[in-house]
Amino acid sequence: MDEGWLTQVVTNRWVLAIGAYALGFATFWFLSSTGRLPARFRNAADDLRNPLDRKSGEDEKLDALATEIEKAKSLLEEHEDERTSSRELLDELDDTVKRANGRLKLILKSIKRL
Repeated sequence: MDEGWLTQVVTNRWVLAIGAYALGFATFWFLSSTGRLPARFRNAADDLRNPLDRKSGEDEKLDALATEIEKAKSLLEEHEDERTSSRELLDELDDTVKRANGRLKLILKSIKRL
C-alpha cells in the first residue's frame, strides 16, 4: 500500500486544526479535573459550569441599568403632554392651511371666470 495517503492526511489543514482543537480540549479537561488550572482560567471554567450564578458586580451593573431605564421612561412620560399638545397644534395648523388653500382655489376660479 502506498504511504502517500498518510502524507496527504497529515498535511491537510482541517485534520491539523481538528487535532489541535482536540489536544487543547483534552489538556483543559485534564488540568481542570486535577485542579492545576491557572486562576484566570478557573474563574472562566466556574462560569461555564454554573452560568446562572451571578457575581455581585454583575448584579450591581444590572441594577444600575434598570435605574437608568426607569429614569428614561419617566422623562418620556414627563414630556408626553408637550408632545400631544404640539401634535394637536400641528393638526390644527394643517387644517387651517388646507381651508385657506381651498378658499384660494375658489378665488382663483372666480377670477378666471371674469
